[in-house]
Amino acid sequence: MAAAEDDPLPPMPRSKKSMLEAARTAIEDARAARVAGEHRAGVAHAQRALGWAQEAGHQGLCAAALSVLALNEYRLGDCGSAVSHCQQALPLLRRTKDAAERTQVLCTLVMAHNEMGLRTDALNYATQAIESARQANDPSLMSWALNRAGLTYEELGDPRRGEPLMAHALEIAREVQGHEEMFSALNNLCSNLLHACKLQEGEQRTASLERAIAYGMEALGLAEASGNAHREAVTLSNLANAHVMLGDFDRAEPYIDRQEALATANGYRSMLLLASLNRAELARYRGQWSESAQRYEQVLAEADETDNHDALLEIHQGLYAAYKQLGDFKTALHHLETVLPLEREHLRQRADRQAQLLLNRIEIENMQAAADRARTEADAQRLRATELESENRRLADRAVELGRHAMEDQLTGLANRRRVEHELPQQLEAARLRQTPLCLAAIDLDHFKQVNDHWGHAVGDDVLRAVAQLLVAHTRGTDLVARLGGEEFIVVLGGTPLAMAREVCERLRQAVASHDWQPLGAGLKVTISVGLCAAEAASSMRDLMERADALLYAAKRGGRNRVESRYESQPAG
Repeated sequence: MAAAEDDPLPPMPRSKKSMLEAARTAIEDARAARVAGEHRAGVAHAQRALGWAQEAGHQGLCAAALSVLALNEYRLGDCGSAVSHCQQALPLLRRTKDAAERTQVLCTLVMAHNEMGLRTDALNYATQAIESARQANDPSLMSWALNRAGLTYEELGDPRRGEPLMAHALEIAREVQGHEEMFSALNNLCSNLLHACKLQEGEQRTASLERAIAYGMEALGLAEASGNAHREAVTLSNLANAHVMLGDFDRAEPYIDRQEALATANGYRSMLLLASLNRAELARYRGQWSESAQRYEQVLAEADETDNHDALLEIHQGLYAAYKQLGDFKTALHHLETVLPLEREHLRQRADRQAQLLLNRIEIENMQAAADRARTEADAQRLRATELESENRRLADRAVELGRHAMEDQLTGLANRRRVEHELPQQLEAARLRQTPLCLAAIDLDHFKQVNDHWGHAVGDDVLRAVAQLLVAHTRGTDLVARLGGEEFIVVLGGTPLAMAREVCERLRQAVASHDWQPLGAGLKVTISVGLCAAEAASSMRDLMERADALLYAAKRGGRNRVESRYESQPAG
């Protein structure tokens, strides 16, 4: 069973093995605390597990600790932290064998987003949870995922679509004899039917309430058997509502009494508020308007302290109805006029929550990017010892580059000038420090203006894309191939001496010249001119590019469709 919150912290494990063992134990304690409804203890256990798992560098245990931490935080009403920890866990659960844990994380995200009023996001996560449960081939998880999806439809104001999903969840739970799954499905079916009957009348409404009570009684039995006070309190509240709406007031009151006693004994503040609301609602349904108004007024101060806008809206609406019936129209109007600002504030809070979630998501992505950069640097250090650092460093740099579209030419998919200005100085510095060769080839399409003038700009764009593909196909994956604009390209050949770089450029020139251009335009021919310069001949990136450009123009003057890698006098072309 979970430890008490004020238990002394266990000593820090010394070895990696003992850290992993301690993390696993703490995760199981956190899960046991969640089942027992001891969520503060569950948070403490999960936080310790996360610290040990991170110290030991175990990704799977980090994800498991984050998952159970988020669920306990959600149960305590800290939805923002729960969402943040779920979003940290998801990137750690990308493998197929992680589908079960991923489903649990997605289910927590569904509940947290529903609690914050973000129904569309919740439905998206519910859909992902069902697919993840299918991948895990786990009936229990499928029951949870269907249950959460049905609950989301209820929150969206469409309980009719939610009921069959919850019923399916209950059917699966009965098959696997999962008591926790059965309780959740039964309790949610009860709640769903209470929402549905508000849209019904007559016999249909009565039948829905009777079914809700049947589901609620079965759920209450499971809650009592589990010893989970929070589950019991939730079910008692639903049963009280059902009997009130059915007009069976004498049976409703004992349920409210038990709900209030459990909430007081366990410190469930929101549940205690709900019990007070249930009493006010009971008096209203009985037509005891003075008592109803008095009870609503008593609970109003408590709801103000909790800043629970849903409860405040219900209270003011109840006070409006009570004072209207009592003939105190001035006070009734006051409470009616209070509803609109509350609804506005509710919308503002929802927008604030969405903004905070976005900021949390950005922060997590930045943390992950920082972690990726740290891993990249570690990889580069190891690769330097094996003389493979040049190729792998560029791959790592590409993996952590920010703003893909900002670094990419939209027409050809190649790197653009901004990326060249970002990467080329780094490559030059690395080549200088490691004393490895590096060459830059400046490439320009010959007579490209004639292509646009004769065949049109659409064909011109197709030619540029085709040339880009040829350049990529005839260079290494580690070579930086970029379009600077117009018909200008460059290729950065790292770790390549000038003589070898010239052979590469000759292959590029021949590939373009021999390519079949006829599908793009009858009679179309395309060639390129190349200026090739070694980095050691230049003092800076700008100097290197200017030298390559000068050699490119020498190739143009020399007749085009050629590679020029030496400064020499050329006849005018």
